[in-house]
Amino acid sequence: MGNAARQVPPPLTVEKFLATDPSEFGPAWRYELVDGQPVAQAAPTPEHGAILANLAAALKTRLRGTPCRPEGGSAAVPRDKSRDRARIPDVLVRCDGLPTVLFEIVSPSDGKSQVEKANRYRDLKNVEGVREIVEVVQDEYLCRLHRWRNEIAGWQMVEIDGPDGVLPLASLGIEIAFAEIYDGVLEPVPSERRDAG
Repeated sequence: MGNAARQVPPPLTVEKFLATDPSEFGPAWRYELVDGQPVAQAAPTPEHGAILANLAAALKTRLRGTPCRPEGGSAAVPRDKSRDRARIPDVLVRCDGLPTVLFEIVSPSDGKSQVEKANRYRDLKNVEGVREIVEVVQDEYLCRLHRWRNEIAGWQMVEIDGPDGVLPLASLGIEIAFAEIYDGVLEPVPSERRDAG
């Protein structure tokens, strides 16, 4: 009649996690490694997937001929002696072999607690080479750009919003208009409504 304790599998290292077929962890769409344990991630909504495709296309076009490339589903491993975490951003731009820009598409049904979000961003900001992290809000014209600033030796966040917004990625030397990012996801705002705002 006693409760059987749920057995927690032994912790994985980043290397073991990355070398394991994700289907061995279970049926989820994607997994991240948190404190040595695989953690299932929810499958993206159609809107999330459309933004992901729009970002990948915009980045691929702009980065052609450079030492940078966009990737989907690639791990971003924090500099951490315990080697028990691997985060999987929605899109990652790798330049000269190092992750440089990470994109997170944030949906209204995210379901993560503030602590989980804070831990996730702490890990992402601690990935070697990362200079910018972009939160793309799925259901409104809004991006939060976290940028490493050498002059203050820290991270600075700026919000960019509105249908005419442009996302400046200084570390890549490119810009992407919100019209491209949100194409097919959010309705364009007629110019007379924007002017009245």
